[in-house]
Amino acid sequence: MRIAILAGGPSPEGQGSFLSAEEAGRALKELGHSAELVDMAEPAFWTRVTTYDAAFIAGHGWYAEDGKLQGLLEVLGVPYTGSGVLASSVGMHKPTFKNLMVAEGINTLPWAPVSRGATSETISQVTTKLGLPLFVKPASNGESFEAGIVRSDEDFEKLLSAESEYSSQEFIAEPFIESNTLTVAVLEINGTVKPLPVLEAISLNEFYDSEAKQDPSLHEYRCPAPLPDFLTERIQELAVRVFTVCGCRGVARVDFMLSEGRPVVLEVNTVPGLTLQGNLAAMADASGMGYKRVIEIMLQSAFDRPSYCP
Repeated sequence: MRIAILAGGPSPEGQGSFLSAEEAGRALKELGHSAELVDMAEPAFWTRVTTYDAAFIAGHGWYAEDGKLQGLLEVLGVPYTGSGVLASSVGMHKPTFKNLMVAEGINTLPWAPVSRGATSETISQVTTKLGLPLFVKPASNGESFEAGIVRSDEDFEKLLSAESEYSSQEFIAEPFIESNTLTVAVLEINGTVKPLPVLEAISLNEFYDSEAKQDPSLHEYRCPAPLPDFLTERIQELAVRVFTVCGCRGVARVDFMLSEGRPVVLEVNTVPGLTLQGNLAAMADASGMGYKRVIEIMLQSAFDRPSYCP
């Protein structure tokens, strides 16, 4: 088939997505397909997309994994990989995702919304409610851009007032916990939802920030994570449940931390990074499945979609 690999675009994460697109394209060609990069920053890129058999979404962040691109492809009638409009938008918008987890009884950290430029009074109310230190991150952004640890009201105010090229207006605050990130990729294979091995990401920075994520010398992966069997099984069960509750399709990744020995869900990533150095590739290798098989499953999701997908 002729596959358009969609990457780039106006997202702050757009440039990084070209690395995912390159690796996915290589795998698709090895699987016998014709794969070409389509940069979503191109004028009227959607007219070009309609000439392909399917769109393989490799873009990250705004306008790629938040439901907007998925809605465009639905209207154009172009088969596309991964989750639909609803699951993508829920996964991208952290307050909505957190509310869904609470409604479903899935353990997540307490949190509070806060806006850029919040008053000292509002910040004080949040820190009084949640305590300090807190981890503050944009409501709709990835790669830990604009995120950070705040240990005082002054830190909080400074983070929210910092000038940034990303210009997020909406943030959430959660208690900061000393724990490595645990993550599980979940795959939908012929209608069956299956978790991959749990991966533990150890950051050499203060937290697993964008620098640590992008620089292999600043992180270490352990996969399978050295956890007791009962905890591994519990995390995998929760990952499958989050995938199902959100209505994800194809492949997604669910992130966790341990709080007092219990897994708490952080977020779901409906378009995981696809580089060979990334955690999805590490989990695929640890499972014995391999990277190419994951790419094949992602492509198949474009054609297994119901005639109407919310």
